[in-house]
Amino acid sequence: MSYYAEVINLSLKNDKILEGFPILRIRKRFLGLLKIYTIEVDEKNIDETIRFFQKNMSTKLRKEWYITFHTEEKAIIVFRKRIFQLSIKGIEPVYQKVLDVSEAEDREKWEEVIRYAKSLGVPDNQCDFLPEMKC
Repeated sequence: MSYYAEVINLSLKNDKILEGFPILRIRKRFLGLLKIYTIEVDEKNIDETIRFFQKNMSTKLRKEWYITFHTEEKAIIVFRKRIFQLSIKGIEPVYQKVLDVSEAEDREKWEEVIRYAKSLGVPDNQCDFLPEMKC
């Protein structure tokens, strides 16, 4: 089984680390300055990969970032200083909208993730955490 992750180039100290992973898609924003890479990670390497990306998260833009690793059933939300592992059952993400977690199996955990993100200054429209097409 594979995990998928959406990684923003600006969230990394060095985006060359993405070259070590299968890149499934690249979406560009802001005249190509911001790129969102969808990568694939083998489940057996997920813990090592999460630590690798967490150590490489940037602070140079004075902004906190997160990376979501996900399957069809679970998500791992990685911040520089915290990691959350959650079920995505009961969630239907909407692009640039705060996740509606009212029907989520892990509702309290998702509420904690949203509170944590907001405490770091992540705006509401970036608290969507999951792509609309989960995998």
